[in-house]
Amino acid sequence: MSVFSRLAALLLCSAVALPLFASSALAQRPGEAIEIPGGPIVDKEAEENPTPETAYAAFQRGLYVSAFKQATKLAEKGTPSAQTLLALIYQNGIGVPSDQAQAIKWYSAAALAGDPEAQFALGLILARGDGTPKDKAKAKGWFEAAAAQGHIEAHYNLSLLYMEGEVVERDFKRAAQLLGFGAERNHPESLYNLAILYAEGQGVERNLETAAKLMGEAAAQNLDAAEVEYAIMIFRGEGVKQDEALAASWLERAARGGNAVAQSRLAKLYAAGRGVKLDSVSAAFWYLMARQRGLTDPSLEALVSSLTDEERKQVSERASTWQTGFVR
Repeated sequence: MSVFSRLAALLLCSAVALPLFASSALAQRPGEAIEIPGGPIVDKEAEENPTPETAYAAFQRGLYVSAFKQATKLAEKGTPSAQTLLALIYQNGIGVPSDQAQAIKWYSAAALAGDPEAQFALGLILARGDGTPKDKAKAKGWFEAAAAQGHIEAHYNLSLLYMEGEVVERDFKRAAQLLGFGAERNHPESLYNLAILYAEGQGVERNLETAAKLMGEAAAQNLDAAEVEYAIMIFRGEGVKQDEALAASWLERAARGGNAVAQSRLAKLYAAGRGVKLDSVSAAFWYLMARQRGLTDPSLEALVSSLTDEERKQVSERASTWQTGFVR
């Protein structure tokens, strides 16, 4: 049972993310009793005689202290999946103080026993140097072990190592093969990176149609980097029919998700009336959103400076009600 979410695009050393938890109302802190409507607070029988299933069930329900107790009992008896869960709990300080040494201890035990999630997690820790010296060569070994068991994110991270060329010779062909594994399983970051390789002709024969198809599939899963690249391909007609209005809609989707590049590019479209109706207020608004995230543009700065008092008021009112990602 996987307790890890997919990696952020292009980040080899991204942190292991937590799974979808129960409502915060059900989150349990050490020593805190909670009430679950229609059911017991804790399954005492499960704590006395835990199984991996009951430990994970407690974790998913937000009963982290109970999950910790159950996972500890099982981990000490040598149950790999429980060791992985216990490591995750220690790593993120869920219901107990964060303890990276304990996390590494239990991930290592589970990884050596062949648990693919533990192998993957240990690879990430080594790649990042989290609580242990950074060692991408060892990380590669654990990614390979997890990948051999079909772990999608392990394939993805291996592809990044081959593209990076630091601990292995740079090999875009091998990277493309590894990305293909995830792409076939609709893994968004794999789709995105494979699309880039097809667009640039690295490791594969250049094919803009294939690149656009893969990028669109990644964008459809709310990967904002893919939404931006797909919008650019549509705007330019690269591998797909040119459509400025459709390109603008993809940029707005990414912009609403908080992507600064999308916000800046969308601002330029509004300033020029390309794919959208000419609108200085919208152009200024999106540019100011991008500027808050560190992107600046001289032409858009000039546009903001040229706004009338009324237009500035409209931008200010719009910004005051802005919530990143409220529409996706």
